[in-house]
Amino acid sequence: MTHKYESSTEFEIRLDKMIQTQKLKSEYKSLLLEIAELGEKARANGLIHGLGWSVDANNVVLDEYEIMNSMGNFLYLTISETREYLQNLIEDLG
Repeated sequence: MTHKYESSTEFEIRLDKMIQTQKLKSEYKSLLLEIAELGEKARANGLIHGLGWSVDANNVVLDEYEIMNSMGNFLYLTISETREYLQNLIEDLG
C-alpha cells in the first residue's frame, strides 16, 4: 500500500527493495501495485476506509490483506482475493 506522501514510482522502488531484502515475494509485486491503484480509487469513491497487508514477526509480507469496508467492517482476504474484491467494487460503480 502506498503512503499518502508516496508516489507510485516510490512505492514500486520500495517494493523492489523489499524483494531484495526477502521481505516480499517477487510474485506479489504486480498484485500489490494493482491493489494500490484500485485501493486509491475505492477510497476516493467512499467504497472502503482503508486497507493494508499483513506481515509476520520478521516483517515479511504474508499472503493476507485487511480491508475496512465502507460500513467499518474488516475483511480478511488473500492478496489475489483483495485484487478481485476491489476490481468488483469499482466495476459496480458503473
